[in-house]
Amino acid sequence: MLGTVAVLVLFTSACGSEPPNGDTDFTVEQTTATPTPTQATPEAPGSSSDLVIKPGAIGPVNAGITKDEAVATGLFDADVKGVEGCTFELQWKKEFAGVDVLTREDGSIGSLGVTAVGPKTEEGIGVGSTLADVKAAYPELSAVSKAGFDQAGAFLSAGDDYIGFLFGDATPSTIKDSSKVSFIEVTHGKRPELMRSGC
Repeated sequence: MLGTVAVLVLFTSACGSEPPNGDTDFTVEQTTATPTPTQATPEAPGSSSDLVIKPGAIGPVNAGITKDEAVATGLFDADVKGVEGCTFELQWKKEFAGVDVLTREDGSIGSLGVTAVGPKTEEGIGVGSTLADVKAAYPELSAVSKAGFDQAGAFLSAGDDYIGFLFGDATPSTIKDSSKVSFIEVTHGKRPELMRSGC
């Protein structure tokens, strides 16, 4: 019994002994896990008015992407039969009225267009905005020049990405600050032609 008590005393004194340097101030270090921030997935646009126009892009769609990449956005139908035997490689889904897409021979997107009120730039510019509005929003806007079908246009670039604004009721010689944007086109790699015709 005496041996058992001696072992017990040794065991408890070892557990409660002071640190070798004589410091009796014990601290407990606590760590808390920092939560990892989750990145919110952007909500898919539900209509044309949800689309934001930027140089080279409308909403999440960039000019220059492949047909497969465009279809993967969920915003386009592929191989749509049109009138007079036309087949469209890509066409915006029906809920996106007032926007169009031109494709190249390989099906990739050559340009995206806005033909009606709805989509706007981050600065609030869209179809129906005046030349004065566009100039105020974009001091770096190009000078007005001939565009479209003998009409007036002005352009904005960001690297290889472009926005073109067509003033369909004006020519470079007749345009006024009150002239209104009738069409917007975005491209990558070359300045927009601001034209639409045929299939």
